[in-house]
Amino acid sequence: MKRKLIGLIAVITGIFMVQACEERNIDFDKLPGAAQSFIMTYFPDADVVRAERDRDDGQKEYTVWLSDGTEIEFDENGSWTSIDCNTTVLPDGILPQKATDYIAQNYPQEKAYKVEKIRGGYEVGITNGLELIFDSDWNFSRLDR
Repeated sequence: MKRKLIGLIAVITGIFMVQACEERNIDFDKLPGAAQSFIMTYFPDADVVRAERDRDDGQKEYTVWLSDGTEIEFDENGSWTSIDCNTTVLPDGILPQKATDYIAQNYPQEKAYKVEKIRGGYEVGITNGLELIFDSDWNFSRLDR
């Protein structure tokens, strides 16, 4: 009897763990309002191909794939955490002027195509394959190859 009870508890625990880390496809209108506004503002000509909600450690995260190849990740409040345009460059206005000025002055032939929020700042990928690390105030910090 004790073994059956332990087995049942293990099965129930496993079910809850799977549900807690569950990824679900969702409709665009189920994204947080801030995420919807961000997509409509910066990617007005792209269609949402797929949107997914992931619940990890009790936190909701969202991933959106657009028809132009862009993949965007949002936190549960709808703030972007990662943008990867893959085949195009980041739209104007996503990076602050400080970062775009730094890239233009130091890498005049290159453009930013991805950005990710990291601990203490941001990582920006540019078209020559380099990754530039900026602090939380968008001051250049270092180069990550």
